[in-house]
Amino acid sequence: MLFQEVTLVSISGAFIFGMLLVMLSSIRPAIAKRLGLSEGSADWLIATFNLALIPMMLVSGLAVDHWGAQIATLAGSIISCLGLFILARAETYLRAQGAILLLGAGGAFLSTASSVLMLKAFFPENEAASQNMGNVFFGIGALVAPALTATLLDRLGYARGLMFLAIAALVPALAAALTAREAFVFDGAHGSLGDVLSRPVFWIAAIVFLLYGPLEGSLGFWATRYLTGIGFRERISQLLLTLFWLSFLTARLVTALVQKDWARRFPSHGWIIIVLALAAAVAVGNMAGARTRLSAAIGFLLVGAFLGPIFPSLVAVLFGIFDRERGTAYGAMFSIGAAGSLVLPPVIGIYARRTTLQRAMRIPVILALFLALAALVLAVIQPGR
Repeated sequence: MLFQEVTLVSISGAFIFGMLLVMLSSIRPAIAKRLGLSEGSADWLIATFNLALIPMMLVSGLAVDHWGAQIATLAGSIISCLGLFILARAETYLRAQGAILLLGAGGAFLSTASSVLMLKAFFPENEAASQNMGNVFFGIGALVAPALTATLLDRLGYARGLMFLAIAALVPALAAALTAREAFVFDGAHGSLGDVLSRPVFWIAAIVFLLYGPLEGSLGFWATRYLTGIGFRERISQLLLTLFWLSFLTARLVTALVQKDWARRFPSHGWIIIVLALAAAVAVGNMAGARTRLSAAIGFLLVGAFLGPIFPSLVAVLFGIFDRERGTAYGAMFSIGAAGSLVLPPVIGIYARRTTLQRAMRIPVILALFLALAALVLAVIQPGR
């Protein structure tokens, strides 16, 4: 992998978006204390970010295709900086909500622009390897966000800590401004939402993502409760959760390196998604029926490894089909998936409260099986587009 002109732009944009995805949940207690909110009100405030992603991912996709990834990166970085600055100074619920809406908009632009740029940033002409490599940095941003924000707020205080993050959010804009405009150009890029939505293959890809989001989210949300429920101490459970995400990211990295050298052996990445989804279903099933802590821990870490490459592989399939509407297709798919991630997890949570958490793990098994089925349909119709 050679260092391409837009590599830093893509990496920094992906990192900041990954950080934003997790940061607000990490500082929720600090926001609640500053604004005098109850726990429920603070949860609704944080949910504003995910709500903003639904329309803004679509808007960002159209913007990337029509205006270019450079302008989208500049806009996303500056909007994210502004959102963090306002949040740092906000003393009312309404102002904090406005700041979080800005963060959702800025994050959407950074996510779409960095994803579209990954092919140019890492392994030109190898979409799957580029997406798996680039998505490692989404994960790194999300992984370091809790510790980073906790350290900054502890040492600098709430307002100064967020202002530091606001300055950091300008790194993608700086990288984009210093990169030649020609480096961002894709031949024939012209997004058409109508063309994207009119093709059945797009809706199959959207269903795959719709199932994947709640699958990943439910496992991450229940992990600590599951591990402590099966007998692990809280400290060990947190360690295993960290190892889960490291396994998740390592699998993406390994997949990228394998695909880089063996691209001809993977003619359809839809089939890779099927294998990974089925393997994840088996591993989650092992967790649901685990009789020992060792078995539960092994199943948990394997699930992370199997889930890691699914999303990048899906995006690679999507970009391979919609090579002239990359931003529009990505933004539309993400919008649908974000909407599903708001609806399905609460439904799953209602069932989980009526039974033991270990039995509730059967739901991710079902999600993984349906994910594999949807990926099978995608792989079958993909060659014909």
